[in-house]
Amino acid sequence: MYQLYYCRGKASLTPHMLLEELDVPYQLVPIDVKNNQHKTAQYLALNPMGQIPLLIDLDVKITETAAICLYLSDKHPEKNFAPALGTTKRGLFYKWLFFLTSNLQAELMIYFNPQHYSESDKAGVKVRAYENISGMLDLIENQLVEYQSFATGPYFLGKHCSAVDLLLLMLSRWTSDLAYPARVRPCLNKLLNLVVSRPAVIRAFNDENIVAPYF
Repeated sequence: MYQLYYCRGKASLTPHMLLEELDVPYQLVPIDVKNNQHKTAQYLALNPMGQIPLLIDLDVKITETAAICLYLSDKHPEKNFAPALGTTKRGLFYKWLFFLTSNLQAELMIYFNPQHYSESDKAGVKVRAYENISGMLDLIENQLVEYQSFATGPYFLGKHCSAVDLLLLMLSRWTSDLAYPARVRPCLNKLLNLVVSRPAVIRAFNDENIVAPYF
């Protein structure tokens, strides 16, 4: 049985949704980030980086949201949450999974934690991060317009929901209080509503006491 160390609404939400989608046995292990449980010796022994999420599969420990998504998707290929190896869509899957985690997620972390980057210009850091986030969301919106013009939907990479859709939903949730959130972009809003209507996604949200509006 998998174990997922998680914290409500954090980056662990994506693998939580994916585990529900895969319909495999797993155990949720809550970590109280507000009280620095992720910095305790017990947790650091499992994950020396002291971050969430952490997936344990027998004697294998996987960290990093995108890595967990790849690991789980490849262990359960019959569920189609990642395109087949060696295909063009697999390349697009890599492209967008890593774009989201290394660009959009990273910029959101800067926006919400500007003090980690500048004590003297926190406001300026937030402004620049917000501009970058908006530009990335616009890029995603334009890409969705292009994909839909070729009738490749309804999901980001085609007819199957993938880990990219789940990660995009999680990150879009983080933009909900921004002046120009993800949901105001028509194609992105349509995709997010489609993903959030999936029973497995709703189950994961219920487990974490996440209530509507979801994004």
